[in-house]
Amino acid sequence: MPETSYVKLENLNCGYHGGFVVKNVSMRICRGSVCGIIGPNGSGKTTILRAISGNLSLKSGSVLVEEIPISKMSRRQIALKMAFVMQDSSSPFEMNVTEYVLLGRIPHRMGIRFSDSAGDISMAEKMLELTGACAFAKRNLNELSGGERQLVHIARALVQEPSLLLLDEPTNHLDLSHQNQIMNLIRKLSLEKKLAVGIVLHDLNLAARFCDNLHLIHKGEIRCSGTPAEILRPEILEPVYGIRIESCPDPINGKPLIFSPLS
Repeated sequence: MPETSYVKLENLNCGYHGGFVVKNVSMRICRGSVCGIIGPNGSGKTTILRAISGNLSLKSGSVLVEEIPISKMSRRQIALKMAFVMQDSSSPFEMNVTEYVLLGRIPHRMGIRFSDSAGDISMAEKMLELTGACAFAKRNLNELSGGERQLVHIARALVQEPSLLLLDEPTNHLDLSHQNQIMNLIRKLSLEKKLAVGIVLHDLNLAARFCDNLHLIHKGEIRCSGTPAEILRPEILEPVYGIRIESCPDPINGKPLIFSPLS
């Protein structure tokens, strides 16, 4: 069973100078569970993750991490508690995978120390092994495929030793094999390491299979929240996505299987 809430959003209002705002968002992310955030493009999903991570100032409301307002935490304190895996991108620097992953140890360094300790290196090797990225540990990050880079990004996040893992569309543009590999890894981490996981997903069938609960976002507001079985229903999804949607039980696991029939 999921543990007590690790992160709480209470009546969150935030946004950008261009005018888009997220309005009155309240949700909880618990340790040992995967909380999915779904909704159409431009609905505010990534904005919510940025607010949780402290990268976006709040207009009102609060983000509490273990009951502490994130506004009262330093950047180092935040980095010791949470890691944010953004949508895949190449690195602007020439560095190999191990060097890149070791950057995640910076929050743990005390005082003026520029070299990696034996403990840092051991932790990086452990997380590269856990994510299955050790096979390309010495390769340049920008030489990897999209799926390989996503595994490396997750390894870098894990060496921070966070209690909360935030992921923004980690399966975007990946093939079925890498989608399953990454989502199975995330699910395993949430259960075995009792991580609290908040994840933005576009693929509703992945959300059905791997998330414990979902928040459906539309035009900056939470339209509804609940389990995948409660949320992934045509009468709820159709007004938000604006298309005809059908649902049936997955013959393998019984989870909702979502599809849009051809007109």
